[in-house]
Amino acid sequence: MKGVTIAMMSLLLGACASSTVPQQGKWQQSGPDGKPLQTLQLTDGQLSANAGCNQMFGPARIEQGRLVVGTLASTLMACAPEAMQREQALAALLRSRPQVRLDGDKLLIGEVAQQQVWQPVAAAAQPAAPAKPAKPAAAAEPSTTRLIYVAPERRTCVGVAPMQCLQVRESQQQPWQHHYGEIEGFTAEAGTAYRLRIREIKVANPPADAPDRRWVLDSIVEQIRIAP
Repeated sequence: MKGVTIAMMSLLLGACASSTVPQQGKWQQSGPDGKPLQTLQLTDGQLSANAGCNQMFGPARIEQGRLVVGTLASTLMACAPEAMQREQALAALLRSRPQVRLDGDKLLIGEVAQQQVWQPVAAAAQPAAPAKPAKPAAAAEPSTTRLIYVAPERRTCVGVAPMQCLQVRESQQQPWQHHYGEIEGFTAEAGTAYRLRIREIKVANPPADAPDRRWVLDSIVEQIRIAP
């Protein structure tokens, strides 16, 4: 009987522990003036973080109570020394597979002796959800999902006539390439860099001067305002 009781207690404790593992949300740490110093967000297997300078982002998952971050990309702006130091410390923490758990709605990161407490950001304070595509693909249309980066400025290109093309690439190690056409449901704002999830749909029998694929916005994964 005693063994059964211990086993039941272990199962209950395990269930409680698993319920305190964060799956998604947005948290921040504030300075003495109450203004956010750094923010962290988990959404659909993606992490984004900011310590007052560059935006960091990459794939992330929770594994046995630890935050496991994949390749962490970042914008490349130069900022004040204290902001750069916070950024380096935050990046090192995220890459260290730290322990993570929720205490109520607060996010606790790191080992117990050096645990950081992050406060939740109210849902009303988060940016509005991106608009859905204006022309969603029909269910019958086969499509491929891709993640792409969009540069903050267009460049002159020549299709049938000179035009201003979006600059796109699939990884930050690749050079920018012209995208001849638009992304349905997406409007690029000059001076803002984006990471998008798109659906690529093959066009049957396209005109001779038209692309054989359509790009349709699925979601805006990240958008970063680039300082002039």
